[in-house]
Amino acid sequence: MHLTRSVLVIAVASQLMFPQGKAAIAGIWRGQSSCEQTNSACREESVIYRFSPIHDKPGWFSVSADRVVDGKAVNMGTLEFRYVEDQHALVCEYAQGVWRLTLDGERITGTLTRPDGTLFRRVALHKEQ
Repeated sequence: MHLTRSVLVIAVASQLMFPQGKAAIAGIWRGQSSCEQTNSACREESVIYRFSPIHDKPGWFSVSADRVVDGKAVNMGTLEFRYVEDQHALVCEYAQGVWRLTLDGERITGTLTRPDGTLFRRVALHKEQ
């Protein structure tokens, strides 16, 4: 019993000391996604991102993204992000470009840059409690 309690105390203490660590990422994040390219099909959106650790890939997260349309969540898909600990950043490189999200406590800000280097989208999220 003492060992279990000690492990729990250490785990809680580490979350308080390192609030930007990987464990702080998991959960539901809501916010806005804005367009940087006005002459495109891109639209301003309210978004919901669900971050889940990928258990067989340490340091990686599955991110399911929804946009809110008429008050309802519409799924846009799921991507895998790797966590770059020394930068407090999540990065996803895929066919449409590179997502780079930066964690700052209860906020995430980030960008989607197209393969040609064009900044396409910005996101600003806050963690749901």
